[in-house]
Amino acid sequence: MSVAENAFVSRPLLARILALAILMVVVLGFCAGPLGLYVSLIGDNSDALAGKAAMLQRYRGLGSGQAIPTTPPGPALLYSNIPESQALALLQETVKSTAAAARVQVQGLQVLRADALPGASRIGVRVRASGDMASIRSLIYAIETARPLLYPDNLQIQARTVGADAVPVMLDFQLDISGFKAEPAS
Repeated sequence: MSVAENAFVSRPLLARILALAILMVVVLGFCAGPLGLYVSLIGDNSDALAGKAAMLQRYRGLGSGQAIPTTPPGPALLYSNIPESQALALLQETVKSTAAAARVQVQGLQVLRADALPGASRIGVRVRASGDMASIRSLIYAIETARPLLYPDNLQIQARTVGADAVPVMLDFQLDISGFKAEPAS
């Protein structure tokens, strides 16, 4: 085989290899991009659908006159029998993740003094943060519906003014959030 014949045979092979490599890059890009977004959208929608199905089942039970359990299935309403420091750490992480999901900028967290109640103790944190009105609403709603049960209290909001005639967009606020820890039976 001469040099010219060898070059002729190797060029189509290189072209095929290059075409296969380009095809693989396009397929991987499709799987990572639009297909990945579509799969995550389906996962999010299935979670929402499961929640709506549970609500429908509850409404059907109410309509038929069946007894509905007083506590919803799922996580407990109180922090379990764990040390107070661990319960406070869980409360702080819950507040931080909830604030991040609500697009609230947290400037500081302060641990509040625990109060002893019959059979439980109240633990709490004071949050200093900023955000717009929609993000504050989202944060308070998420706190009120969280499990274990959280209680928002003492909300103080102050508008951040830029100029004399400017409309404030960001609001600084302070909020006390309490959780309840089950006390061990004596």
